[in-house]
Amino acid sequence: MSCKLVRRHLGAFVDGELDPATQIEFERHLEACPGCQEHLAFESSLRRQTRESIGGIHAPEHLWGRAVRRLAELDEARAEHTSLIEVRPMRWRQTWPIAAAAAAILIIGGVVGLPESAEYQSAGMLQDVVNLHSQALPSDVQAEAPQEVVRYFQGKTPFPVQPATFEEPGMKFIGARYIRVGAQPAAALYYIRDGRRVTLLLFQSSEIVRNAQRTHVGGRELYYHDVGGNVVTIRQHGGVNYAFFGDLDRRVLFQLAANARVAH
Repeated sequence: MSCKLVRRHLGAFVDGELDPATQIEFERHLEACPGCQEHLAFESSLRRQTRESIGGIHAPEHLWGRAVRRLAELDEARAEHTSLIEVRPMRWRQTWPIAAAAAAILIIGGVVGLPESAEYQSAGMLQDVVNLHSQALPSDVQAEAPQEVVRYFQGKTPFPVQPATFEEPGMKFIGARYIRVGAQPAAALYYIRDGRRVTLLLFQSSEIVRNAQRTHVGGRELYYHDVGGNVVTIRQHGGVNYAFFGDLDRRVLFQLAANARVAH
Protein backbone atom coordinates (compact mmCIF):
# COMPACT_ATOMS: atom_id res chain seq x y z
CA MET A 1 0.00 0.00 0.00
CA SER A 2 1.41 3.37 -1.04
CA CYS A 3 1.84 6.45 1.14
CA LYS A 4 -0.21 8.44 -1.38
CA LEU A 5 -3.18 6.12 -1.00
CA VAL A 6 -2.96 6.05 2.80
CA ARG A 7 -2.70 9.84 3.14
CA ARG A 8 -5.59 10.39 0.77
CA HIS A 9 -7.90 8.34 2.98
CA LEU A 10 -6.55 9.16 6.45
CA GLY A 11 -9.78 11.00 7.27
CA ALA A 12 -11.81 7.82 6.75
CA PHE A 13 -9.29 5.89 8.84
CA VAL A 14 -9.45 8.37 11.76
CA ASP A 15 -13.26 8.38 11.64
CA GLY A 16 -13.41 4.56 11.69
CA GLU A 17 -15.16 4.35 8.31
CA LEU A 18 -12.93 1.78 6.59
CA ASP A 19 -13.95 -1.84 6.27
CA PRO A 20 -12.00 -4.30 8.50
CA ALA A 21 -9.66 -5.61 5.79
CA THR A 22 -8.65 -2.14 4.62
CA GLN A 23 -8.26 -0.94 8.21
CA ILE A 24 -5.77 -3.72 8.89
CA GLU A 25 -3.73 -2.76 5.80
CA PHE A 26 -3.71 0.88 6.90
CA GLU A 27 -2.58 -0.02 10.43
CA ARG A 28 0.30 -2.15 9.15
CA HIS A 29 1.47 0.63 6.83
CA LEU A 30 1.23 3.26 9.57
CA GLU A 31 3.22 1.16 12.02
CA ALA A 32 6.16 1.08 9.60
CA CYS A 33 5.95 4.57 8.05
CA PRO A 34 7.06 7.58 10.17
CA GLY A 35 5.98 10.02 7.44
CA CYS A 36 2.41 8.76 7.40
CA GLN A 37 2.41 8.72 11.20
CA GLU A 38 3.05 12.47 11.13
CA HIS A 39 0.17 12.98 8.71
CA LEU A 40 -2.06 10.85 10.95
CA ALA A 41 -1.18 12.94 14.00
CA PHE A 42 -2.03 16.12 12.08
CA GLU A 43 -5.34 14.70 10.79
CA SER A 44 -6.38 13.58 14.27
CA SER A 45 -5.40 16.91 15.83
CA LEU A 46 -7.28 18.88 13.16
CA ARG A 47 -10.47 16.92 13.71
CA ARG A 48 -10.22 17.26 17.47
CA GLN A 49 -9.67 21.02 17.31
CA THR A 50 -12.54 21.42 14.84
CA ARG A 51 -14.93 19.59 17.17
CA GLU A 52 -13.80 21.67 20.12
CA SER A 53 -14.17 24.99 18.27
CA ILE A 54 -17.78 24.33 17.20
CA GLY A 55 -18.96 22.41 20.24
CA GLY A 56 -21.36 25.09 21.48
CA ILE A 57 -23.37 25.50 18.26
CA HIS A 58 -26.58 23.54 17.62
CA ALA A 59 -28.22 22.68 14.31
CA PRO A 60 -31.96 23.25 13.73
CA GLU A 61 -34.10 20.15 13.32
CA HIS A 62 -34.88 20.75 9.64
CA LEU A 63 -31.15 20.70 8.80
CA TRP A 64 -30.67 17.35 10.50
CA GLY A 65 -33.41 15.97 8.25
CA ARG A 66 -31.68 17.36 5.17
CA ALA A 67 -28.40 15.84 6.33
CA VAL A 68 -29.90 12.37 6.69
CA ARG A 69 -31.58 12.54 3.28
CA ARG A 70 -28.37 13.72 1.65
CA LEU A 71 -26.39 10.87 3.19
CA ALA A 72 -28.94 8.36 1.88
CA GLU A 73 -28.54 9.84 -1.61
CA LEU A 74 -24.76 9.55 -1.36
CA ASP A 75 -25.05 5.90 -0.32
CA GLU A 76 -27.23 5.13 -3.34
CA ALA A 77 -24.93 6.96 -5.74
CA ARG A 78 -21.85 5.22 -4.37
CA ALA A 79 -23.50 1.82 -4.74
CA GLU A 80 -23.88 2.42 -8.50
CA HIS A 81 -20.16 2.88 -9.09
CA THR A 82 -17.18 0.65 -8.48
CA SER A 83 -14.16 2.36 -6.98
CA LEU A 84 -10.81 2.00 -8.73
CA ILE A 85 -9.04 1.70 -5.38
CA GLU A 86 -9.22 -0.81 -2.58
CA VAL A 87 -10.43 1.60 0.09
CA ARG A 88 -14.04 0.79 0.85
CA PRO A 89 -15.70 3.08 3.42
CA MET A 90 -18.57 1.56 5.34
CA ARG A 91 -22.12 2.74 4.75
CA TRP A 92 -22.99 5.68 6.95
CA ARG A 93 -25.71 3.72 8.78
CA GLN A 94 -22.98 1.53 10.25
CA THR A 95 -21.24 4.47 11.90
CA TRP A 96 -22.30 6.50 14.91
CA PRO A 97 -25.24 8.82 13.98
CA ILE A 98 -23.67 11.91 15.53
CA ALA A 99 -20.52 11.58 13.44
CA ALA A 100 -22.51 10.86 10.28
CA ALA A 101 -24.77 13.87 10.74
CA ALA A 102 -21.79 16.10 11.44
CA ALA A 103 -20.11 14.95 8.22
CA ALA A 104 -23.30 15.54 6.25
CA ILE A 105 -23.63 19.09 7.55
CA LEU A 106 -20.14 19.80 6.25
CA ILE A 107 -21.04 18.34 2.85
CA ILE A 108 -24.28 20.30 2.51
CA GLY A 109 -22.43 23.53 2.95
CA GLY A 110 -21.31 25.13 6.16
CA VAL A 111 -21.32 23.85 9.71
CA VAL A 112 -24.25 25.26 11.67
CA GLY A 113 -24.29 22.84 14.56
CA LEU A 114 -22.75 19.81 16.23
CA PRO A 115 -23.17 18.18 19.65
CA GLU A 116 -21.00 19.32 22.52
CA SER A 117 -17.36 18.37 22.03
CA ALA A 118 -17.16 15.97 24.98
CA GLU A 119 -20.40 14.24 23.99
CA TYR A 120 -19.20 13.85 20.40
CA GLN A 121 -15.89 12.32 21.43
CA SER A 122 -17.51 10.02 23.98
CA ALA A 123 -20.09 8.77 21.48
CA GLY A 124 -17.44 8.05 18.87
CA MET A 125 -15.26 6.16 21.32
CA LEU A 126 -18.17 4.03 22.50
CA GLN A 127 -19.06 3.12 18.95
CA ASP A 128 -15.40 2.22 18.34
CA VAL A 129 -15.66 -0.27 21.23
CA VAL A 130 -18.82 -1.84 19.80
CA ASN A 131 -17.55 -1.86 16.20
CA LEU A 132 -14.26 -3.48 17.15
CA HIS A 133 -16.05 -6.34 18.87
CA SER A 134 -18.55 -6.88 16.05
CA GLN A 135 -15.84 -6.79 13.34
CA ALA A 136 -13.82 -9.49 15.15
CA LEU A 137 -10.52 -8.25 13.71
CA PRO A 138 -7.67 -10.78 13.97
CA SER A 139 -5.11 -10.65 16.75
CA ASP A 140 -1.66 -9.15 16.22
CA VAL A 141 -0.25 -11.27 19.02
CA GLN A 142 -1.54 -14.61 20.25
CA ALA A 143 -0.05 -15.83 23.47
CA GLU A 144 -1.09 -17.03 26.87
CA ALA A 145 2.03 -15.54 28.45
CA PRO A 146 1.22 -11.99 29.62
CA GLN A 147 4.82 -10.84 29.20
CA GLU A 148 4.67 -11.47 25.47
CA VAL A 149 1.72 -9.09 25.22
CA VAL A 150 3.52 -6.52 27.37
CA ARG A 151 6.52 -6.57 25.04
CA TYR A 152 4.36 -6.27 21.93
CA PHE A 153 2.66 -3.05 23.10
CA GLN A 154 5.81 -1.34 24.37
CA GLY A 155 6.22 1.87 22.40
CA LYS A 156 2.80 1.50 20.77
CA THR A 157 0.70 2.84 23.66
CA PRO A 158 1.57 5.56 26.21
CA PHE A 159 0.67 3.17 29.04
CA PRO A 160 1.76 -0.38 29.88
CA VAL A 161 -0.52 -3.12 28.56
CA GLN A 162 -1.02 -6.39 30.36
CA PRO A 163 -3.99 -8.76 29.99
CA ALA A 164 -6.53 -8.64 32.78
CA THR A 165 -6.86 -11.89 34.69
CA PHE A 166 -9.97 -13.48 36.12
CA GLU A 167 -10.58 -15.99 38.88
CA GLU A 168 -13.25 -17.94 37.00
CA PRO A 169 -11.72 -20.76 34.93
CA GLY A 170 -14.15 -20.23 32.03
CA MET A 171 -12.53 -16.91 31.08
CA LYS A 172 -9.62 -17.45 28.66
CA PHE A 173 -7.33 -14.88 27.05
CA ILE A 174 -6.85 -15.63 23.33
CA GLY A 175 -5.04 -12.64 21.80
CA ALA A 176 -4.59 -8.90 21.37
CA ARG A 177 -4.18 -6.24 18.69
CA TYR A 178 -3.21 -2.59 18.43
CA ILE A 179 -6.15 -0.34 17.61
CA ARG A 180 -7.28 3.28 17.94
CA VAL A 181 -10.27 4.48 19.96
CA GLY A 182 -11.18 7.87 18.56
CA ALA A 183 -7.75 9.43 18.14
CA GLN A 184 -6.28 7.52 21.08
CA PRO A 185 -3.88 4.56 20.72
CA ALA A 186 -5.42 1.56 22.41
CA ALA A 187 -5.01 -2.14 23.09
CA ALA A 188 -7.78 -4.61 22.28
CA LEU A 189 -7.62 -7.77 24.36
CA TYR A 190 -9.69 -10.75 23.26
CA TYR A 191 -11.20 -13.34 25.58
CA ILE A 192 -13.51 -16.33 25.34
CA ARG A 193 -15.99 -17.20 28.08
CA ASP A 194 -17.95 -20.43 27.65
CA GLY A 195 -17.67 -20.11 23.88
CA ARG A 196 -18.69 -16.44 23.76
CA ARG A 197 -16.38 -13.58 22.82
CA VAL A 198 -15.47 -10.71 25.14
CA THR A 199 -13.48 -7.67 24.03
CA LEU A 200 -11.59 -5.53 26.52
CA LEU A 201 -10.24 -2.19 25.30
CA LEU A 202 -7.51 -0.30 27.16
CA PHE A 203 -7.11 3.41 26.38
CA GLN A 204 -6.70 6.80 28.01
CA SER A 205 -9.50 9.38 27.82
CA SER A 206 -11.38 11.43 30.38
CA GLU A 207 -14.33 12.07 28.05
CA ILE A 208 -15.48 8.44 27.98
CA VAL A 209 -16.81 8.59 31.56
CA ARG A 210 -17.88 12.23 31.62
CA ASN A 211 -21.48 11.46 30.66
CA ALA A 212 -21.54 7.85 31.84
CA GLN A 213 -23.80 6.34 34.47
CA ARG A 214 -22.07 5.16 37.63
CA THR A 215 -22.58 2.17 39.88
CA HIS A 216 -20.75 -0.06 42.37
CA VAL A 217 -20.35 -3.81 41.98
CA GLY A 218 -18.44 -5.90 44.50
CA GLY A 219 -17.00 -2.75 46.04
CA ARG A 220 -15.67 -1.51 42.68
CA GLU A 221 -16.75 1.75 41.09
CA LEU A 222 -17.87 1.14 37.52
CA TYR A 223 -19.13 3.37 34.72
CA TYR A 224 -21.39 2.25 31.92
CA HIS A 225 -23.09 3.40 28.74
CA ASP A 226 -26.03 1.90 26.87
CA VAL A 227 -25.19 1.69 23.17
CA GLY A 228 -27.90 0.46 20.83
CA GLY A 229 -29.48 -1.79 23.45
CA ASN A 230 -26.10 -3.14 24.60
CA VAL A 231 -23.98 -2.10 27.53
CA VAL A 232 -20.32 -1.05 27.64
CA THR A 233 -18.95 -1.30 31.17
CA ILE A 234 -15.88 0.74 32.08
CA ARG A 235 -13.47 0.46 34.96
CA GLN A 236 -10.66 2.93 35.55
CA HIS A 237 -7.29 1.98 36.96
CA GLY A 238 -4.07 3.98 36.96
CA GLY A 239 -5.47 6.56 34.52
CA VAL A 240 -6.43 3.86 31.99
CA ASN A 241 -9.97 2.96 30.93
CA TYR A 242 -10.85 -0.74 30.79
CA ALA A 243 -13.95 -0.99 28.59
CA PHE A 244 -15.74 -4.36 28.47
CA PHE A 245 -18.12 -5.41 25.71
CA GLY A 246 -19.21 -8.87 24.67
CA ASP A 247 -21.81 -11.44 23.73
CA LEU A 248 -22.91 -11.72 27.35
CA ASP A 249 -25.78 -10.36 29.41
CA ARG A 250 -25.44 -7.14 31.39
CA ARG A 251 -25.08 -8.81 34.78
CA VAL A 252 -22.12 -10.93 33.63
CA LEU A 253 -20.35 -7.96 32.01
CA PHE A 254 -20.64 -5.93 35.21
CA GLN A 255 -19.27 -8.82 37.23
CA LEU A 256 -16.35 -9.30 34.85
CA ALA A 257 -15.44 -5.61 35.03
CA ALA A 258 -15.62 -5.67 38.83
CA ASN A 259 -13.68 -8.91 39.30
CA ALA A 260 -10.94 -8.34 36.72
CA ARG A 261 -7.40 -8.04 38.04
CA VAL A 262 -5.89 -5.14 36.16
CA ALA A 263 -2.74 -4.36 38.11
CA HIS A 264 0.11 -3.00 35.94
